[in-house]
Amino acid sequence: MKVDKLNWLILEELQKNSRISLKDIAKKVSLSSPSVAERIQKMEGAGIIAGYHAKLNMENLGYSLGVYISIKIRFGQVENFTEHIQTVPEVLECHKLTGHDCMLMKGYVKDPKHLEVLNTDLARFGELTTSLVLSSVIEKRTVAGMTT
Repeated sequence: MKVDKLNWLILEELQKNSRISLKDIAKKVSLSSPSVAERIQKMEGAGIIAGYHAKLNMENLGYSLGVYISIKIRFGQVENFTEHIQTVPEVLECHKLTGHDCMLMKGYVKDPKHLEVLNTDLARFGELTTSLVLSSVIEKRTVAGMTT
């Protein structure tokens, strides 16, 4: 499916607020509500729109420390690690990498003691490098009209 300029505008609005009404999107992109609905359905059907999500305020949930943890997994432990990481609720993302480290994880913990417990759990699989998030320059960028 080709994503034209109008589809990109619709995608931008949905990324900013996935609960925005069709009527409001239609006003912003100068289309009718039925046309917007049809375009959204086509993009969902094509897998361009993969879902709609609520953004949680982790600090208000009691998880005030954002962390990035990279790991160089010991030989023979990759399968065990990938199984285990599925059960670790503090880790919200885990990505396989090229380079020195094997995986990069993003997560949240309540406090330094909680981080120590998490690191102890993960260190049995390999060598960790942990970084605390001090602040975010770009927390989540809206993907807009990308060209090739």
